[in-house]
Amino acid sequence: PGGTLLREAHLDLEGVCMDREVKRITEGMSGEFTRLCYNGFWFAPEMDLIRHSIDYSQRDVEGVVKIELYKGNCIIRGRDSKTSLYHADLASMDIEHGGEAFDYNPADAQGFIRINATRLKTYAALRAKTDGN
Repeated sequence: PGGTLLREAHLDLEGVCMDREVKRITEGMSGEFTRLCYNGFWFAPEMDLIRHSIDYSQRDVEGVVKIELYKGNCIIRGRDSKTSLYHADLASMDIEHGGEAFDYNPADAQGFIRINATRLKTYAALRAKTDGN
């Protein structure tokens, strides 16, 4: 039970302290880590790579998590971290001039959205062409 609580708290901190792409990559490494452990490759060079990569990814994951325990459930009630990547003025649509400290202009996202939509439009056109015949 104690390990479960620590894991839940740590995963919650990762959510605010770790870049999303780094988190995605480390989540993929966990399966490989498990496979290597299961097969007895603890001292293999690939295991060293994974262990060092995961250690590096954790360098900014620190803080305090408030947990409530109720009928066998672990409920996260809050968190605080000096190394959090979350900033309300950047994430909020309600704060006037939000993101100025980060040189962010919401209008910049329009081009990004159009570029990413290109592949979806191409796929939709292909589907329309092939499904229509």
